[in-house]
Amino acid sequence: MKKLETFSLILVGDFLKNNIHHGGNIEQVATQLNIPIEEVKDFSANINPLGFPSDLWNVLVQSFANIEVYPNPEYPELKAAIANHFNVNSDDVFVGNGASEVLDETIRAEKATDALVLAPTFGEYERLFKRVGIKVHHYQLYEKNNFSCDVQAMIEQLKAHREITIICLASPNNPTGQIIALKDLRNLVNFCNQHHRLLILDEAFIDLTVNEQESLINELEADDRVYIIRAATKFFAIPGLRLGYCITKNKKLKTLLKVQENTWSVNGIADVFGQNMFRAKKYIKLTHDWLNIQQPALYQALQAIPEIKVFPSATNFFLFKSNDLELREKLIRHRILIRQCDDYAGLGRQYYRVAVKGPQDNILLVKTLKQVLGREL
Repeated sequence: MKKLETFSLILVGDFLKNNIHHGGNIEQVATQLNIPIEEVKDFSANINPLGFPSDLWNVLVQSFANIEVYPNPEYPELKAAIANHFNVNSDDVFVGNGASEVLDETIRAEKATDALVLAPTFGEYERLFKRVGIKVHHYQLYEKNNFSCDVQAMIEQLKAHREITIICLASPNNPTGQIIALKDLRNLVNFCNQHHRLLILDEAFIDLTVNEQESLINELEADDRVYIIRAATKFFAIPGLRLGYCITKNKKLKTLLKVQENTWSVNGIADVFGQNMFRAKKYIKLTHDWLNIQQPALYQALQAIPEIKVFPSATNFFLFKSNDLELREKLIRHRILIRQCDDYAGLGRQYYRVAVKGPQDNILLVKTLKQVLGREL
């Protein structure tokens, strides 16, 4: 098996040739086609298609009355609401202007020289590490294994690379949709505890998993060297509002992270939303009902298209492979936007990601894919 250093030298060089881009750039597509933005079907961003929770609109409108007042920089009500939902203490909770800001703060809190990320995975991890001068190593995931992560093999390699003190993982991983089993995460946490490493675990999509996979938050112990990153963006469909949070029970990690916190990083409207988001019980149930039906249905439909290879996923998006390197552009001409994954380390232009949406939109996606790939004329 190749050493991590070899992975790093190969993959970092390839990755830096590409600019990181994200899904959801429908304004550019609408302008390109000279059509209203509402006419673009966006499968590139993994946002809950149910939209904003309707029973929280009044709460949000009422929060406008507070825009002339600074929010409490300690955010006691927001932290208490999150802590109550996860059955942790309020001082275990840190909040920020989206998960990316909280992630940035956790990285800055740990004075590291080297970090490990998966390949492929969300590109912001590498960007944030490099911004503070931390060298990035990659743990390569392989198509033949459906891009699953062999945690025990990772641990064995980490034993030989003591310079790597931060391990940053996503479960479910983006763009592969693969989840890391809790028992494997616990083994990794135990390794980190014993060898003074830090695990940063991004669970941004854990609430959007089929059959509601368990969070590592439920397994956290007081001495665990772990930051768990969560986001309200995806599940509650609020990418324009920005609200992320971090949970750790480790006293030393909390002290280090407290130093990095920005003042008033959560605006007053997002603060009020976060205080109330877990009260949207009907919306939460409807979301899980939608996902448990539509996710496997779309997977089965994509599997039936011979011209693509779709990989199994536990969450609300799928990675697939196609020999048509212009597939994204062809779909744009049909007013459908998907995510090309050529900027992910370890992937190329032949890999694409699509979000799970409502039944009619999913049917339209499959039908158009077949048409573009020559299955239907």
